[in-house]
Amino acid sequence: MTISQNLKDLRRLSGMTQEQVARQVGLTRQAISSYESGRTQPDLDTLARLAEVYGAEITDVLYGAGPRQKALRFWRRAPFFLAAAVLTVMLLRSALLLGLNTVLTFPDGMAVTEAVRPLMERRFALLDMVQLLGGLAETVSLIGCLVLGVLLFFAKPLPPVRRGLLFFLTLAAGLLLMTIPFAALDRVYQIADYLWPGLGILLPAALLLLWWGALALVRRKRERP
Repeated sequence: MTISQNLKDLRRLSGMTQEQVARQVGLTRQAISSYESGRTQPDLDTLARLAEVYGAEITDVLYGAGPRQKALRFWRRAPFFLAAAVLTVMLLRSALLLGLNTVLTFPDGMAVTEAVRPLMERRFALLDMVQLLGGLAETVSLIGCLVLGVLLFFAKPLPPVRRGLLFFLTLAAGLLLMTIPFAALDRVYQIADYLWPGLGILLPAALLLLWWGALALVRRKRERP
């Protein structure tokens, strides 16, 4: 992590605005903004004063080594790693299903001969794999959202709810991207056949978002005087 990002994270963790920090350090708000954007680099004395204002160590400013900074980075990345894992499985499912319906199809009323039987058995086996991949995507979404929900309960401070909303929207948009183009090329199956695992994937994500918002409301009420 860069010093500018570390300064921004420490300020946000402290709950202070740039104006409040500037007053305590004896600088202008523009100077604090410039440090956080990386346009200018503060000297070591200024970094030490900023660390004191934030109640942090100088290593937290230089390397982002503080536990709360690490937690902030975790919540910046973990939901999107989960989305990437789920979407990767859905991409494999869609590609396999399209390939199957393109290569291994049989005309209606076709007689089941000894020559055709192995191909049909192969198709059934691959359809089982398609179903397995859909179930895997749902399971990864469910377990991942449960784990994140538990970690949210203990997170201090609570990550912004907008991060959870962005995760949900990314997952929903990704599901459409990983299914609809394949369904449009498929002459055998309909869009619903590609989209159906999406319900089991998005439901845990929606519940996680609601849980995130509820925790934010409860903590906001507790913090009010």
